[in-house]
Amino acid sequence: MKRIIGIALGLAIVLGLPTATFASGHEAKAKAYFEKSIKGWISAPDLVNAVVQQNINHIGLTAQDVAHLDFRWRQEKARGGGDLMDSKLKNHLASFLRGIRAASNGVIVEIFVMDNIGLNVGQTDPTGDYMQGDEAKWKKTYRMGPQGLLIDDVEEEDGKNISQLSASIVNEKGREVGAVTIAINVDKL
Repeated sequence: MKRIIGIALGLAIVLGLPTATFASGHEAKAKAYFEKSIKGWISAPDLVNAVVQQNINHIGLTAQDVAHLDFRWRQEKARGGGDLMDSKLKNHLASFLRGIRAASNGVIVEIFVMDNIGLNVGQTDPTGDYMQGDEAKWKKTYRMGPQGLLIDDVEEEDGKNISQLSASIVNEKGREVGAVTIAINVDKL
């Protein structure tokens, strides 16, 4: 990915195109945005309680159960929806997240919250799969403890330059209970 960004930056310079989106420093801007605009709402009691409740509900899930849920999610996504997807896109947490996205004035493109094994809890948009626990966005946040923060490289999606920012979600005692991923339009920072 860094090589692609480097090639794109070189091409932009040669062609005289704006290079702001390729310039190093999106990480610093994203981290500043996290500190100023995200850190507060990811500790909101409704968000934390939704994650904790799902953690309790999923005690005893086996790897086979998780694989079945993930397969079911992918089937529902291919069909355009279903009960499992609806339970994560139309719950109280999803409404809260849509409100956060709307209030961001276009900075936040997408948000999804994961539990302590990486399963979706609530989200603004459907993800490709239900199980995020095998991906860096969960492994490098939840597994890194309360201070877990990951800022991904910039990628172009639908004409927007997007970076995913992922962080641990912690309870009132400072212990991690889940993780969140926020897709940010870096051109709006």
